Amino acid sequence: MGHTHDVKPADPRGDDIAMSVAGAAAFVGLTPATLRTWDRRYGMSPSIRTTGGHRRYNANDLTRLRLAAKLVDSGLPPAGAATAVVAWSIAECQQRLDEQSVPSPEGEPDAAGGQRPGGGRSISMPRATSEQRGLSRAALTLDAQAVRDIMTSAIESRGVVRAWEELAAPTLIAIGNRWELTREAVEVEHVASLGIQQALEIPVPDDVTGRPVLLCCSPEEQHGLALLALRAALIESGTPAVMLGTRMPAEGLVAAAARLRPRAIVLWASLAENADSSVLSLLPSQRPPIKAFVAGPGWRLTDDVQHATHLSSLAEAVNVLRL
Repeated sequence: MGHTHDVKPADPRGDDIAMSVAGAAAFVGLTPATLRTWDRRYGMSPSIRTTGGHRRYNANDLTRLRLAAKLVDSGLPPAGAATAVVAWSIAECQQRLDEQSVPSPEGEPDAAGGQRPGGGRSISMPRATSEQRGLSRAALTLDAQAVRDIMTSAIESRGVVRAWEELAAPTLIAIGNRWELTREAVEVEHVASLGIQQALEIPVPDDVTGRPVLLCCSPEEQHGLALLALRAALIESGTPAVMLGTRMPAEGLVAAAARLRPRAIVLWASLAENADSSVLSLLPSQRPPIKAFVAGPGWRLTDDVQHATHLSSLAEAVNVLRL
């Protein structure tokens, strides 16, 4: 789906790599705009120029970009990181990456910034990928467009389910954990959610037709981003899906079901106090009957949920619901 990068970003050391700006940005967890700035200001330029005049990053270029991103994560300003990496040989850059240890620059505070746990200028993700660090860094700088661009590139390169499970979900969890520890930077979570939401709002192709899957949050549920990911994944699979949004009153769900005659309904709850499946007993009768499902951490798998079947993950939901 979408445009195709010159190579898959899973093999950063191949001799034949010629990666586009967008592909390289997604691979190292930065934005295309950042890479263009580093090219223009600091000489971190793509080494390959195609016959059509396009610029492409080779394996050595990606090594330098990865190291520069690590240095920025450790607290070095972008100008200092880029300048240092350009001055080092590729062997020196690779050695630092292989050691998996990039010391904080002299005179700079550590990642926690001397603040209480979870504070500072970075999101605590001890085993984060470069892509996850790039997404969290974009959220910290309140750059919703960069969040959207990174998530969009991930969706285009490996699909909605993997982009959600490998990038969006763990990053959002880490951002939420920081807020739980500090009660600060709620704006970071909002920007991250907004950018990811924009990336997930993919259009419905003309050839996706038929009775839809109806996606709805429970009446008091205010968090529906994961349900939006399910909608995007279903549409990507060729399955029509309609999302009603958050805090949908029971009568609204019943009216929508009567109007759309969906073949399945998914009721989402992220909190246990919002998990009430009784609304599903109000659904209109139809032939064939509507298949009802519940999803989200608010539903405990040990509960005996009436009128519905549990869905435990995004991947499972797509496998069960797709046409």
